[in-house]
Amino acid sequence: MNATFFSHKGAKCSGGIIYVTTVMALLVTVLCSSCQKTGFAYDNVVDNQQTDYILTDTLSLTMKTIQYDSVPTSGSGILLTGVKADSHFGTSTINSFFQLQAPSSTDIPVNGSGFDSLRLLMRPTGYIAGDSTIPQSLQVYRVTQSIQFAKTFFYLYNNSDFTAESTPLGTFTGIIRPKTDKSISIKMSDALGAQLFAMVRDKSPDIFPTSSFLNFFPGLKITPGPGSASVMAFQAIDTSLTMRLYYHINELIPTARYVDFKMNASELQFNQVLSNRTGSPLEKLQGPVKELPSAATGNMTFTQSLTGVATRIDIPFLKNMQQLGQFFKIMKVVLTVYPATGTYTNSSQIPSNLALCQVDKTNTVTDTIGYGNLSIDNQYNENTYYSYDITNYCNTQLSADLAGTRGLLLTTPGGAGRNTLNRLIANDQQIAKKKIKVQVYYLLYK
Repeated sequence: MNATFFSHKGAKCSGGIIYVTTVMALLVTVLCSSCQKTGFAYDNVVDNQQTDYILTDTLSLTMKTIQYDSVPTSGSGILLTGVKADSHFGTSTINSFFQLQAPSSTDIPVNGSGFDSLRLLMRPTGYIAGDSTIPQSLQVYRVTQSIQFAKTFFYLYNNSDFTAESTPLGTFTGIIRPKTDKSISIKMSDALGAQLFAMVRDKSPDIFPTSSFLNFFPGLKITPGPGSASVMAFQAIDTSLTMRLYYHINELIPTARYVDFKMNASELQFNQVLSNRTGSPLEKLQGPVKELPSAATGNMTFTQSLTGVATRIDIPFLKNMQQLGQFFKIMKVVLTVYPATGTYTNSSQIPSNLALCQVDKTNTVTDTIGYGNLSIDNQYNENTYYSYDITNYCNTQLSADLAGTRGLLLTTPGGAGRNTLNRLIANDQQIAKKKIKVQVYYLLYK
């Protein structure tokens, strides 16, 4: 075992073993009254016995990639759509669903007014997964089924679905510069526009109020069009996602006007994710298969919350360390996770926050340990890593019974982690370079 020892005996150094008097004297004084094994007391220590302060980084870990059936994607304020191919995760196709609300009551004269156009206005957030220099393609469909939560549920998920018409109401193809373009405009069906114009002008009961309008027009579905190769994000709040009806009034001088059908019920807007993992290391992670050990995926594990993929870590032999001597006490444990070399080109492609959670045997999260300290090597990407203090977790697991045994889960936290395709690929302990590491500092009385 690769370990460094600190003893309360004399001070000397031999090879990889270091003995220090002062440090251990203090540690022993603090711990001897409260951390003894049954039947053990420091009064029994004799001169030829030794207490060591040890660091080991060879404790075995087991790692696996798990697939959740679904993850919540509603109410995030972000509309995602597009296609992204990833050699490690497969191809993700993302659609988005949302409702529209009736416009404010508007007085449009029956004579001397006319319909001009109907457009869907969308505002990019600045995020793109893919190449922004190639044309983007979007299609807009009319939803034919009420968008709503299922009974007893309060979210819509990445696998939720609602029926829509087969012919698009609008299409868009062009360059979108996500960081500079303030908005994009998608031309919608003139037939629908003329119909809505007449209904607004005539104050149709199918338009006002919004509850009636939703029966007539349940919502819209945005999908990537042919040739799409990127995923983009747009704002999904009522003031930034709007279907705008342009019309004119023939007065002394013709006047251009419009009414807005703004997004309704932001909590019901959600992003649907369709994953095709054919040809990727995760190809077998589908259907009834919910877990793949790292040995089955090239000695790597995978984390991408939007597609429901996470990494589980277990420390199966942690309890065995108590058998090393009469007295054993964990002082500190640090888990370090490195993004695998060659799996990302810059830090914007990996999660900025990576939660470490406790999970039971069904992979249900029972607690969050922390969000890690991310150290970024922007120059070489050689020393980028996440680190976690898991001391309390390890001490709890030493005395846990079977029902209380917990594993560790790496995932992106909350809604923010489900608004991008950022992902982490981590090496297990079988890979020589950038492998996951756990460092255990402990006291041992032999």
